[in-house]
Amino acid sequence: MYQLRLVALVALGGALSAPLGAQGIPRRTGGQSTTASSAPRFMVANPFAFAPGDSAAAVAIGTGIREEMKDVVGRDYTVIEQGQMNDALTQYGYPKDAILSPALAVTLAKNIQARFLVNSTLSKGPKGFAVSARLTGTNDDAGNVVTLTQNPGEAPDAFGKRLASTLEPAVESLDEAKSCIDQRQSKPDKAAEAAEKAIKMLPDHGLAHYCLALLAQDKKASRAEIVKHLQAASKGDPQSLQVWTALASQYQQANDTANTLVAFKQMLRVAPTNQKLREELFKYFLQTGHPETALEVADEGLKIDPYNADLYDLKSNACLFLSNFKCAVDALETMYATDSTKADTLFFTKISAAAAEGEKPDTARLLKWSQAGVKKYPDNPTLLGYLNRAYAMTGPVDSVVAVTNRIIAKDSTAVIPALAAAKALIEAPATGAPPPPPPADSGKSAGAAPPPAPTHRTKEAVPFLQFAIQHGDPQQKEQAAALLYTGAAPLLQQPQDLQGAAELLKMAVGAANPSGKVYPAANYLLGLATLFQVPQVDPQAEKGKSCDLAKQEETLLNDAETALNAGQSVNPDAVAKNLGIIKQYKPRVASMKKAYCK
Repeated sequence: MYQLRLVALVALGGALSAPLGAQGIPRRTGGQSTTASSAPRFMVANPFAFAPGDSAAAVAIGTGIREEMKDVVGRDYTVIEQGQMNDALTQYGYPKDAILSPALAVTLAKNIQARFLVNSTLSKGPKGFAVSARLTGTNDDAGNVVTLTQNPGEAPDAFGKRLASTLEPAVESLDEAKSCIDQRQSKPDKAAEAAEKAIKMLPDHGLAHYCLALLAQDKKASRAEIVKHLQAASKGDPQSLQVWTALASQYQQANDTANTLVAFKQMLRVAPTNQKLREELFKYFLQTGHPETALEVADEGLKIDPYNADLYDLKSNACLFLSNFKCAVDALETMYATDSTKADTLFFTKISAAAAEGEKPDTARLLKWSQAGVKKYPDNPTLLGYLNRAYAMTGPVDSVVAVTNRIIAKDSTAVIPALAAAKALIEAPATGAPPPPPPADSGKSAGAAPPPAPTHRTKEAVPFLQFAIQHGDPQQKEQAAALLYTGAAPLLQQPQDLQGAAELLKMAVGAANPSGKVYPAANYLLGLATLFQVPQVDPQAEKGKSCDLAKQEETLLNDAETALNAGQSVNPDAVAKNLGIIKQYKPRVASMKKAYCK
């Protein structure tokens, strides 16, 4: 099963640069070529410098490569002049001599109709610069990579020229390697001959060996033969995602876990931002007991390129994969400091999620980043949810209420935030002066009620609980019922609000599962809240000789009896005592009705 998923990843590599046009280089819709030559166009990008301070050296090295490449290619190709590249860069909103990432350089090459590209990365060591240059067709799956280190005292442009000379065998063998790819389906024998010619000129030719591997696969040759060519291709072009994907596939089929891990690690190095690739590889790392592998890849890359925001993003994913949430937040914060333009909705979602997870959520950073995310994306329901969670953890109840109202106004499925807001309101500490102590005989005849501290915000929670009952699943309705019970219980204490308590408890009974724990408990308190009202109504009915009040008292007694019977399991002795009180009241009420209701 996994093999089928992996094979599908081959297509992902070819699409890596496709969305990059939207990141700064749009597709060209027309226009004429800037050169009259019919020879294929050849672009040399300035090496990508990891450190901003190395940009000037990168431009000088790029100039040296470009100038020397004119002699290397001769009349077979037309090297795009630096001035022409700068015209294209400024057209797309970049400064002259811009240092583009490798992926954006490929996109620029395609947009200015270059058929071939030299794409480089520059790093600085203790003795000078090192450049890894990749020569490939702009639409090819593999090419050739050379890496050189600057000699002591060597000028940057001279270093660039030496690098271009080193690429000469790759240039001379380009046509033969591409001929193999072009003829693979129609003339496989001719294709193989062309690949062998390229390999004679350059033994580790990445594209030629990749083509031979495809030919071997087409004719169902042995795995050993396919792997031999793929390994040679990976040596010639260690930056080809397609080559490493094919190798990983072969290793998996052979149950070679060690080499599969090597291939997967290299795939992550080549394409650290490919989310679908990450997900598949992370699953494999977990299945094979190597969850730390992705983190190793990220840390290796950051040692070379500490300014690479994409690698910090990869590291954050690896940390999340390992459930190391502090590590994930640290990596994402560094990513933001490195390149804040990458802070999209996914960034704010990931950093908020990481801060909210674990045994001890990082409430300070959760609040900071969820606030920043909602400020930038005010209508994003996920980010509003994390902001709501942050407020719930840090205590500003009014903020919880405000954000929850924004959420449920847009999303009728947002039951969890509604329950959280209700809980925050119900558990909010009481404000103002403490209530006076209850009278000595208050409530004794009906049995003692639970003693939670009073609160004055329970009724504000009712709309949120009604929302949860209306839209929630059975478990969420049970949670709403439990919160209603919790909110109603203090209202039976002094200063009492018996009617308010009864209203809340009726809602709780209606929402609770009859076979659950909340249902009998809510009924028990409902019986008490209803019965406690009888001593208040009875003297008024007698004094006023009121038929209506006598009927109201009868209803209260009947409702209390029903509720207490339903809650009998909570406190059988108290229920029996209170049912006895109800039994004593009933003849009196019947007598008042007979006297007052003419």
